[in-house]
Amino acid sequence: MSDYLHGYDTDEQRRLVAQAEYWRDKVITPGLDYRAGARVLDIGCGVGAVLRVLAERFAGIRIAGIDREAAQIDFARRHLAAFDADLRVGDAARLPWPDAAFDHVFTMWFLEHLADPQPILRDALRVLAPGGEITCIETDYATLHVWPPDGDWDLVARAQYEHYRAHGNVLAGRDVARSLADAGFADARREPWWFAFATSESPDALRAHVEYIAGFLRPAIPVFAQRGFDAAALARGVDHLEQLWRRPDGAMTHAVYRGRAAKR
Repeated sequence: MSDYLHGYDTDEQRRLVAQAEYWRDKVITPGLDYRAGARVLDIGCGVGAVLRVLAERFAGIRIAGIDREAAQIDFARRHLAAFDADLRVGDAARLPWPDAAFDHVFTMWFLEHLADPQPILRDALRVLAPGGEITCIETDYATLHVWPPDGDWDLVARAQYEHYRAHGNVLAGRDVARSLADAGFADARREPWWFAFATSESPDALRAHVEYIAGFLRPAIPVFAQRGFDAAALARGVDHLEQLWRRPDGAMTHAVYRGRAAKR
């Protein structure tokens, strides 16, 4: 993983906690059935935000996480202090656990940062027990559309798309089932979760979503500007996004994919 977009400062760590809360009941926990005693590993766990959501929803599970950044794991240890969490700094392609150590593996907004997810997914398969399951949540940045149209917003969307095309997998969401199958998982499938927000239906829901999106886009403007994009225009584009909920015709769509598969 290279050229990580979001950085690791304190504001970003807090944003990750808020992000997990935002998606808690939308895509993280629905449809999961983690039983007490189940061993759950979050690969690329960051600050432990998703692990906490899972541990709070599924009482009695045994949680573990790995991230390459020590600062993230330090935060995760504090964030998960109330839980017995096995948290490690390390390489996700060389997981420091033995074969069949876990019943479930979870990743969220992680594969998008990888040009080649196969080494990591293959090692995830190794540490899963037979019959164990993996869940991978990813987005599709080509599906972020706003109304009314705006040229500066289009520039923001293009900058983000180009960043992930150069430094990760811009189609991670669309590709997630194929990626899991290629790694050797069985019954690989993807579930599209479509989100459409409009002022005419719920300005509060639209406001919450655009503020969530702006929360990771505005800090990324300097990174996009380094690629030659106009920083002032990018800032105006994020401004347009944040003001959608105030407009009677404001709307936004967004697709998220949840990939799921099992170990034979």
